[in-house]
Formats: sequence, C-alpha cells, structure tokens
Amino acid sequence: MQQYKIDVLLYVTDGSVKSDCADITFYNQGNTKILLNSSVTINAGQSLSLSANSNEIDRTIYNYYFITAGVTTPTNKLVIFRKIYV
Repeated sequence: MQQYKIDVLLYVTDGSVKSDCADITFYNQGNTKILLNSSVTINAGQSLSLSANSNEIDRTIYNYYFITAGVTTPTNKLVIFRKIYV
C-alpha cells in the first residue's frame, strides 16, 4: 500500500507553485479569474484537476495570475490541493 499526504496551499497574490506530486487540483475560491500557465482560465467557483498515472510524478512549475480587471471588489483566493507520496 502506497502512503500519501494531501497538502493544502492558499495563495492570494500572483505567483507559482511546483507540483512535485501525483495529483494536483486548483480551486478558485475567490471572485476573480485565474490564468494558469498563460493558457487556462479558471473562473470563480471552478476547479481544475490534473492526475498522474501509477508511478508518475508531475514536476511542472505552474504559474498563476489573478485577473482583477472588471471586478469591483476583487478577492483573490487560489486553493491548491497536492497529493504527495511519502
């Protein structure tokens, strides 16, 4: 049986996160859009999950930007869940 832990990370400013995990989920808990790696938009209240196959580890560095244009009172809140094998 393979053991793992779930990391829960919270970000409120533009930045990046290194995956270093098997599965990763980006959840937009704020009211602004999030642009992930300059190509995928995650709308408020939506999430994006990326899963690896057995014995795979994702080493991607994910860059994220909060798009505040057009939002009267922006609330930036990105929650990231990472499944990390121990």
